[in-house]
Amino acid sequence: MKISNIKPIKILDSRGEETIKVTIETDKAIASACIPQGKSTGKYEAVSLPADKAIENIKKKISPQLVEREINSQQELDQLLLKLDNSEDKSNLGANAILGVSLAFARAFSRSQNKKLYQYIGELLKKEPTEFNDMWLLFNIINGGAHSPTKRPQIQEYLILLKFKNGEGIWQATEIHHKLKEKLKIGVGDEGGFVVKEMDNEKPLEIISQTIQEANLGGKVRLGLDVAASQFDKDLDILSLIKKYNLLYVEDPLSEEEWKKFRDLKEKIKGDSLIVGDDLTVSNPKRIKKAVEENSIHGVIIKPNQIGTLSECLEAIKTAQENNLKVIISHRSGETCDPFIADLAVACGAWGFKAGAPYGGERVAKYNRLLAII
Repeated sequence: MKISNIKPIKILDSRGEETIKVTIETDKAIASACIPQGKSTGKYEAVSLPADKAIENIKKKISPQLVEREINSQQELDQLLLKLDNSEDKSNLGANAILGVSLAFARAFSRSQNKKLYQYIGELLKKEPTEFNDMWLLFNIINGGAHSPTKRPQIQEYLILLKFKNGEGIWQATEIHHKLKEKLKIGVGDEGGFVVKEMDNEKPLEIISQTIQEANLGGKVRLGLDVAASQFDKDLDILSLIKKYNLLYVEDPLSEEEWKKFRDLKEKIKGDSLIVGDDLTVSNPKRIKKAVEENSIHGVIIKPNQIGTLSECLEAIKTAQENNLKVIISHRSGETCDPFIADLAVACGAWGFKAGAPYGGERVAKYNRLLAII
């Protein structure tokens, strides 16, 4: 497939901040990709540059090397991008610039082959796309920490988890979200969940549990947390919350340096509760391998913009799944309406899919894409 033009432009993300959209034109297809941005970022993530700088790098450094060039595979394209950047953390070209080109190319290549995006990604993973009714959906319905203007409570995300089940999980989550709106009568944070002012770290779990019962959904919904402990000054007693609320999912309960503490907490877990790494592993195959060696986690968050190319993202997924870690495909807090990650979750047979509350165009675009794939 010959690339004839690469066009980057500046757009707004869901926080009204600048990000980029990249369009690739080829002799067989045209496609675009929009790149999200995180607020609570791990310090080992690939480096995203300011939108203007990323666009300049695409125009002056990437396009001259790719335009009018025949590219025969995703791996070839991504290797060219990595060679052009030639840094460990993507700081020369910017992870956002690299990912924009990589994902737009993936869409264009899949269209040139008349394949659905999830089918194309599945072939890259050497996987047949599977039925995904048992995939857990993780909805962030109360926003705290860095995702809330009040910074309260400290825990960043209070999650409800429901199985997809032909879309039933989406409608059930929406019902709970509407009932919480009636109960709390407050605004929303970065990921579409509600924000609160003076609440301790446990109170939202009490309110959500009560709301689930009022919606007659007891037994169908599990609770979870993204603690984002790297943002904290001190450790929380996570184990007591896991036991009291039968939490299925706990992400980043400790800081990104605490490999041994992660392992110690994991060893104390009884039942089916999962300890999941995000800031700890940052979608990086090397750090995922270390987490396996340290026996630190049950599962891993995958965010494409933490690593920089689709090929590296898929390597991270393979590394996790080959070592029996559950994979959760995740959005970012500064999102766009691009639903790429929904196709990624279906293609890899993800254990979970995390795209925020069922609220706001940038979040529901992902859930609507799942409904379209059924």
